[in-house]
Amino acid sequence: MDRDRKAGIEERVNAEIVRKRSRGEPMVPFRVERTRGPVAATFWGKAWCDRMEACGDYRDRLPLGRSRLRAGAIYDLTITAREVFAYVAGEELQEVLVRISPLDEARREALARACSGRIGSVIDLLSGNLGQSAVEALIDPDSGLIPGPTEIRFQCDCPDHAGLCVHGAAVLYAIGAQLDAEPALLFVLREVEQAGLVTQVIGEMGRVAGAEDAGAVLRDEDLSSIFGIEVEEEPS
Repeated sequence: MDRDRKAGIEERVNAEIVRKRSRGEPMVPFRVERTRGPVAATFWGKAWCDRMEACGDYRDRLPLGRSRLRAGAIYDLTITAREVFAYVAGEELQEVLVRISPLDEARREALARACSGRIGSVIDLLSGNLGQSAVEALIDPDSGLIPGPTEIRFQCDCPDHAGLCVHGAAVLYAIGAQLDAEPALLFVLREVEQAGLVTQVIGEMGRVAGAEDAGAVLRDEDLSSIFGIEVEEEPS
């Protein structure tokens, strides 16, 4: 791309960003600290990126998407239940929507069984400090928490009609980078309520061990600090 054309594209995109901000849209740029090597550094972020890179249909576009992410082309990344939205700057400012299927009950139960019998695996769920069998279950390509290609749908207003465009690829990597800072967003995205998963794990632990009070395995402060929920004290 010649210098004049590149400058014209940047000017047009920047003007659109200014217009959106004037209308009240934040247009907050999404930045990544790692300029070389893997985009993500923590367990969940790396697990997400590794899963995306293992998808054969994505391989051609992912490197371009990673470059777009590191160039600071993503704005207003928003992760909610079943959806991720972002603007991605290219030749135009593209709107990208990634839809993710929720985790079904059978897979939630499988995750609970994988974590049972390992007290630390529940406490350290979000940090990824888990036993090997729990890790394998959580990142299993067919039954784990990370979605596969059949559970992901892309919508972008660019003219590329491929299954995954470069803008969608950039957003996929941005999700992995965001999970480094906020791993709980993966549970939000897959509609897995963390406290509910903990309850299933505790129930499974009690069933397997025959414990009289399986709930005593996790303290209230553990639930509050790890999963961001408030636990009320029971009346004496």
